[in-house]
Amino acid sequence: MNILYLAHRIPYPPNKGDKLRAFRQIEHLAQRHNVWCACFVDTPADEQYVEPLEDYCEQVAAIPLAKARATVRGLAGLTCGSTVTQAFYRSAAMDETLDRWSRDTRFDAVVAFSSSMAAYALKVPAPRRVLDLCDLDSLKWADYAESSKPPLSWLYHAESSRLAELERKWIDSFDATLLITEAEAAALNGASRHVHIVGNGVHLPSLPARPGAPTPPTVGFVGVMDYRPNVDAVEWFVSHCWSGIRQSFPKAQFRIVGREPTARVRKLAATPGVHVVGAVDDVLAELLRFDVSVAPMRIARGLQNKVLEAMAAAKPVVLTPKAAEGIAASDGRDLLVAADADSMVSQVSRLLGNAAKRRRIGLQARRFVDRYFQWDDQLRKFDLIVTAATAPRAQTRESLDPSITDQPAGPQPVAAV
Repeated sequence: MNILYLAHRIPYPPNKGDKLRAFRQIEHLAQRHNVWCACFVDTPADEQYVEPLEDYCEQVAAIPLAKARATVRGLAGLTCGSTVTQAFYRSAAMDETLDRWSRDTRFDAVVAFSSSMAAYALKVPAPRRVLDLCDLDSLKWADYAESSKPPLSWLYHAESSRLAELERKWIDSFDATLLITEAEAAALNGASRHVHIVGNGVHLPSLPARPGAPTPPTVGFVGVMDYRPNVDAVEWFVSHCWSGIRQSFPKAQFRIVGREPTARVRKLAATPGVHVVGAVDDVLAELLRFDVSVAPMRIARGLQNKVLEAMAAAKPVVLTPKAAEGIAASDGRDLLVAADADSMVSQVSRLLGNAAKRRRIGLQARRFVDRYFQWDDQLRKFDLIVTAATAPRAQTRESLDPSITDQPAGPQPVAAV
């Protein structure tokens, strides 16, 4: 099959959640099909990754996207009744590329990754169209509105409302729409006839046979540090939890690992024991330094890859209920959920003081992701959905294949969002 894959950001290297998911999908499809990839490049440094991506694709079109100009265009779009998302990614160069490719190649299927690329996919002649929303951007904007003050809260609310309407229209317009967790699908309130649940996966890393040299008690966070939910998470943790942990463990360290730390994140390094590490070549090496991994997310959607990666490295994770949504792991066995600052301090401190408990929960966490979050399982579902080119529009996910069900990757959550 000839498959066109559209992404709002170049899906290489696979070093963050959206790039990881998109790259794994392209890598999988390329094993059996011919893949064309059209994407945006919003950072000039990423242009170097076009050539490696071409190893998986027939052609790659990487359209430069100037963030400052796109932001102005996005805000203007909101005032004209559109959405920031649509206007931000509006590009004549992308339209021209897709028109040219469509004249030269008959595409059997088109996959649009994220709401940003949905409109482009609907313009491409193809017998099957698949939209991977991952999670609902409309709910992300609603979270931003709740955590902001006017006038930003008004802008975010408007974007949320307009995107929610579009998301429902796209679900009806595409042959299949993918979401990453059952909780996201539940938020559609029944508008889910064409919705399939396809989660993410994680590769289990090899672990050292022996522990390294003793280090100070170490708590860690991994994530892209110019992403608002991550910035909010580490600021909240340092402001509301860290001093309580240091009272019991005066030499404890909090390591913030991830590229592009903002000025707000860098300021946290002035707090005793806090280290803003920034970008690293080997994330696993950092994870292995942690005694406890935290995900203190107050704004979170979908599935947190940072949590899965820590669990795969056999690290006990303490996380907020927001970060735990979609994983469906057992609190107290596979991970520890902390609903507020006092609980976060208590759970982290107990783990730092009990090596046996850290090891027990870490090993159970690794077993859990090994059982429920294998890439092969998720990509098999994805392949079946994309390549069902002759399936009638009214078919459900169950009729495509009996193994594709409403169940999330792990045990069913007790409650949906």
